Amino acid sequence: MIIETNTDLESNLGRLFGDDTSTAPLASNERMGRRIFGVDLTRPLTAEQAELMVRLLDRYKVISFPDQGDASFQVRHLERLANHFGAPIPHPKNYANYADYKKKKVPLALLPVDQQTCTQCDQAFPGTLQCRDDANSPAVYIVTNLVGSGPDKTEESVGGLHWHTDIEFEPTPLSTSMFYVQAAPSTRNSATGNWVDFIPPVDGFYHPDSPVDLTERRNNLPLNGETAYADTAAAYADLPDDEKQALDKVMVRRRLRKGDPGWLIPLVYVNPRTGEKSLHSPIWASRGKNIAQVEVDGMSDDESRKYLDKLEAHILKPEYRYDHIHKTGDVTIWSNFSTVHNAPPAKSIINTPEDARLMYRISCKGEPSYKLPREDSDAWIDDNVLPPYRSPAEYFEA
Repeated sequence: MIIETNTDLESNLGRLFGDDTSTAPLASNERMGRRIFGVDLTRPLTAEQAELMVRLLDRYKVISFPDQGDASFQVRHLERLANHFGAPIPHPKNYANYADYKKKKVPLALLPVDQQTCTQCDQAFPGTLQCRDDANSPAVYIVTNLVGSGPDKTEESVGGLHWHTDIEFEPTPLSTSMFYVQAAPSTRNSATGNWVDFIPPVDGFYHPDSPVDLTERRNNLPLNGETAYADTAAAYADLPDDEKQALDKVMVRRRLRKGDPGWLIPLVYVNPRTGEKSLHSPIWASRGKNIAQVEVDGMSDDESRKYLDKLEAHILKPEYRYDHIHKTGDVTIWSNFSTVHNAPPAKSIINTPEDARLMYRISCKGEPSYKLPREDSDAWIDDNVLPPYRSPAEYFEA
C-alpha cells in the first residue's frame, strides 16, 4: 500500500503551487481532513498539479481550499476542477422532462429559466444575495434554503438525513463530490446557542430494532450547518486482522429498487492508486424509503441489517467523525469511496440572509483525468452518465 507522508505532499504542494502554500489539519485527528492555503482554483491546473490534487484527496479523504470567494470565482471553475476527479454527473432536478427522457427517450430539456433553482434563489433577497454565473449548469446541484424564503416568510426547520454516500446504488458509483460555498449561516440564536435545535428523526426513519449505541451515533449531528463526515478507511484499518480478512471476502448486492436483480460488488473498496482499503458505505438504512437496502450476499434481509448495523456503529465512532464547518469562499472536496457523510438539521425557510445556505455541489464518477478535456468514450458516457453529459469546451479555456 502506498500512502504518502504529509511532508512529501507539503513539499510537492510548494513546488507546484508556490512557496505561499501551506496546509493545516481540519480536525484534531489528522487522519482525515486538510485545509490547503494559497491555491487559486480560478486558474487551470497543469497535469502535475491535477495529479497532486488527486493524491491529496487519496491521503486526506476531505480537502478544503479557502478564500476562493471573490467575484472572479465562477461555478464553471468548480466544474472544470471536478473534471480532473471524474466525469461530472448531471442532476435530474435540473431537467424539465427527465422522467419522459428515461421512459420515452424524448430529447432532454432544461427547466425554463423562471423554474430553475438559481432564479428562485435570486428572488429571496433581491440585491443582497444572487447566484453565481453558470449555476444553471446541468452538473450543478444547488444546496440551499433560499427557495421559498424571503423577509416576510415564517421560518421553518427540517431534520437531518441518513448517513450515506452520494448515488452509490448505481453499477459505477460516484467517486468524488465537492462544494463551493457562496453563503453559510452565521446566526446562532437557537435555544442551545446553535443555528438550529436538534430535530429527532420521525418514526420509521431508522429501523425500530437499531441498537442503542448506533442510534445515538446516528443522531449525534452538528447544529450549525456543517456537513458531518466519517472516515471509513481509518475505521477499516483499525479492525483486527482476522475481521478485515473476513470483510475482504464479503460481497453485497446493490440495487435501486427492491425487485431489481442488482449486482454484487465487494463491501471493501480498494483504492487503485494507493491500495488503501475502506468500507464503501456499509449503511443499511441510508437509502430511505425509495431505494432498496443493501443485501449481504448469502444473508437474509434481517441478517444483512444486523451485520451492517454493526459496521455502521463502528464507522460512526467519535474517533472517525469530523464535522466540517462551511465558510464562505470554501471549495471542499470529499471521497465517496472512503467516507460517509450526513446533512444535519437545518433551517429550510428563512427570513434573513444571515441564515442563508447557498452551496454548489458537483459529483463525478470514473477515473481521474490529469489533462482536460476528458477523453471518456461515448460508450462509457452512455453506460455510466445518465443523462449523457460532457462539460462545455469553453469551461476548459484559461
